[in-house]
Amino acid sequence: MATIAEFTLPVGAFPLGDALTAESEIRIELERIVPAEEGVLPFFWAWDSGDFDEFERRVREKRAVESLTAVDRVGTGVLYRARWNHAVAGLVAGITEAGASILEARGTADGWRFELRFPDRDVLREFRRYTVENEIPLRLRRLYGVTQMRAGERYDLTEEQRTTIVAAYERGYFDDPRRTTQQELADHFGVSQRAVSQRIQRGLYRLVGNTLAADR
Repeated sequence: MATIAEFTLPVGAFPLGDALTAESEIRIELERIVPAEEGVLPFFWAWDSGDFDEFERRVREKRAVESLTAVDRVGTGVLYRARWNHAVAGLVAGITEAGASILEARGTADGWRFELRFPDRDVLREFRRYTVENEIPLRLRRLYGVTQMRAGERYDLTEEQRTTIVAAYERGYFDDPRRTTQQELADHFGVSQRAVSQRIQRGLYRLVGNTLAADR
């Protein structure tokens, strides 16, 4: 049976952490890992950087990747395609060799959170053995089966994205004409209007990507 494992990792233990500083509010989200003849090419989002030129400079300065290309922009986020250098081969290679799928991988100045889906428990055990042997400081925080996943998790939504989109639907945000506004939703959740806008935007992006556009 497929198994979901949630791990945490110190910010400096993953090379993109070099671009996450205490004074920055930037967040990084890995979208997927794609094996290719020339190596492993992860796609990741950088959110809320403000100055993406400075973010890219920090990534290249620390040599976290051999190449970095901006391929798309959505609101306050930029989608990058990166070719990793050998410094990150350990974790990336371990995930790829295990045949694990990245359900969620996000990093902030506080650290990294990885949620990985493994084909079965035996593969998970082999992956854990690999991380120990390669001194990768992953910490297991949660373990559960696919049947225990909530609807939002099946579509790769965070809990904040799921609850915000559901509330927006129930309160008529998607009606024509709309029966509620982003500011009213923000007041309901006690957050800023910008936070609500981002939750809806990112959540719908992932929802469409994991349903209507999944075959692509």
